[in-house]
Amino acid sequence: MRTIARRNCRARATEGEGMLLVYFSSQSVWALGLLGLVILLAVVIAVQAHRSRAQGGNEELPGMTGEVTEPSDARGRAWALVRGEVWQVRADVPLHPGQGVRVLRARGLILLVEPIPERDDSLGESS
Repeated sequence: MRTIARRNCRARATEGEGMLLVYFSSQSVWALGLLGLVILLAVVIAVQAHRSRAQGGNEELPGMTGEVTEPSDARGRAWALVRGEVWQVRADVPLHPGQGVRVLRARGLILLVEPIPERDDSLGESS
């Protein structure tokens, strides 16, 4: 009786080993390898994105140009379109609509700007 039980245990163990080989066939090894590469790539991209400097904040504004949309008021404040957004701007000289401005720096939500000199085309060749 004991020998029969031992044979059954061995047979079950052998079936279990066969099942283990089915779970880890060559196809699943390739699939696991591919999954590992995808996860590694995702981690590398995430680390690079974390280390890169943030873009799109107010740090980019100095040096950008825009166009005045509303004239200066008595306090020297006007409105201008810079980077596709309307900003409140301040300049040392009065600004008028359509005038080009260059951003010097951002102070909160107000941009300090200077007017861009307009080109004088009359100095070219006479016709």
